[in-house]
Amino acid sequence: MNRIINIFRPWFYVDSRALGLFRILLGVLCFMDISRRYTFIDIFYTNNSIISISTSNSFYKTFTLLTTFTKSWEVHLFFLVGLIFSIFLIIGFKTKVSQIICAIIIISIHNRAIILENAGDLMFNNVLILTLFLPLGVSFGIDSLRKSLKYKELNPSDLNDRIIGMNPPIQIFSMAFLAILLQLSSIYFFTGLNKTGYDWAGGTAVYKMFQLDTFLTPVGYFLRDYVTLPVTKFLTYSTINLEYLAIFLLLIPFFSYILRSIFIFCFAIFHISIRLAVKVGLFSFTMVSMYVLLIDKRIFDKLRIILKNKF
Repeated sequence: MNRIINIFRPWFYVDSRALGLFRILLGVLCFMDISRRYTFIDIFYTNNSIISISTSNSFYKTFTLLTTFTKSWEVHLFFLVGLIFSIFLIIGFKTKVSQIICAIIIISIHNRAIILENAGDLMFNNVLILTLFLPLGVSFGIDSLRKSLKYKELNPSDLNDRIIGMNPPIQIFSMAFLAILLQLSSIYFFTGLNKTGYDWAGGTAVYKMFQLDTFLTPVGYFLRDYVTLPVTKFLTYSTINLEYLAIFLLLIPFFSYILRSIFIFCFAIFHISIRLAVKVGLFSFTMVSMYVLLIDKRIFDKLRIILKNKF
């Protein structure tokens, strides 16, 4: 029985250091998402908005506190509170409260003007909800530092662990981690499954993407001249196959250390390349930040040895 449990252990256990690093990235994403909209508060999010509240909510019936806070000063204060608690999340201060408040504020902002949102914002909402069930304050933050001050060292090794990781690193059981694995797997699998149109079947989808002038970045404009037919076919078919491969790399419990390392490497390059060429908001950053949760304890242990030897 224990052997069977150990086989599926990679589905349920996440390293405490991965949780701490992910919390920092999540806080940065929250801060970026709120701050990039701050200039447009009066245009899109107040009672003087060009998007009426009834238009943005009558069909979707979605949750948003910005139906209650509608005056300009109220919405500005609402955004400011979100920025403050995003910083608290980054530094790991009152982590769970900061998580909840950031989730409520950001989802409220997204749902106030749904017409402005995209799949990346929807994914970010999912991440905010799922990660509420993870103990993100366990490492690399003020909360973990306070806890470590109560930790009694028994030997020099314990002292080193406390300095480097705030608390001795542990593997944490969490059903929410399995939910995140399933979320990532389903996103890539069904996205690949949905690529059935003429351009995807013919291998020209990437070429067509580089013709969308509105969405291209300066890097995208530069690369467009080099996307020939052989190149676009290679990139188009590679995208589909890579997305199908994700579910196996993430969910096969055997050799998960190797398979997830391959996943992180391949998909990080995949999303960073997309973001460099195309304006997709925070979608690429959101996806890549989640990969931190997949980092195996052996990688952290090796990094710790390197840092100890250098410092």
